[in-house]
Amino acid sequence: MGYKAIVLDMDGTTLNEVNTVNDTLKNYLIELRNSGMKVFIATGRTVKELRDVLPEDLIVDGMVTANGMSAFIGTEKIFEHALPSELVDDMINKAAERKIFYEVHPNDGVRMALQKDKDYTVEHMTGTKPETVDENEWLSRKVAVEKKIHWVDQLEELSVAKIYFFSKEMKAIKDWITDLEKFKKKTAFTTASSTHHNVEVTVDGVSKATAVQVLLDHFSLSPDDILAVGDGENDLPLFKLSGHCVAMKNALESVKEQADEVTEYSYREDGLYHFLKKTFPIAQPK
Repeated sequence: MGYKAIVLDMDGTTLNEVNTVNDTLKNYLIELRNSGMKVFIATGRTVKELRDVLPEDLIVDGMVTANGMSAFIGTEKIFEHALPSELVDDMINKAAERKIFYEVHPNDGVRMALQKDKDYTVEHMTGTKPETVDENEWLSRKVAVEKKIHWVDQLEELSVAKIYFFSKEMKAIKDWITDLEKFKKKTAFTTASSTHHNVEVTVDGVSKATAVQVLLDHFSLSPDDILAVGDGENDLPLFKLSGHCVAMKNALESVKEQADEVTEYSYREDGLYHFLKKTFPIAQPK
């Protein structure tokens, strides 16, 4: 396989169930990069969310954040998009009416939500985790409520990368996605889900694939040069772009159906490490 770069999703792929990168995987990625392979990250997380979980000693060649809203070469931001402020206000007001968990993620800075919506948001995360909600997503939402969300009286003028919506009730998020389609009649935007319990809103026409193409142009690579690994519907545009696409064992069935192959192990079983070690045996971890 003559691939020159790998493009990796984070949640459900590179991260384990407690939202960290196993040392086995981290060390193997370092060895792969030292062997000449380019390593790109393409995630739904904002750059701050990504830096919170990416090991400091794991250097990557490029990063795509917030499902394509920003891209970085090393640590240098090469572009960013932002949602219209009126759309942001309309969406969070409607989400509050529906008691839908939301987080407003600026391109720079901490995630936010309105103070008036805190009570129902906190209540949403009480009780036991539903079986259909992944461990890492449930943990991320609990940590967000307890530590990460900045509760504000009003949203100032922000450069908003994305709005993340979540519900532990699968039907509630499905109905909310239907509501979002009505918003598109007024202002175009993109929606993408990484699990059956969430949906994220970003600028129209933006995806992981559009931003990865910018990275490819920078490094004089073609789509055929890259192998992409992911697990969610937000990875599908990237799958269509890539020369070879791989779904994690834990991926949604709709994602597996569009992948060239599926990993033998899930993210809970260090599946990405096992896949990379088998696929790229050129590098051996020390």
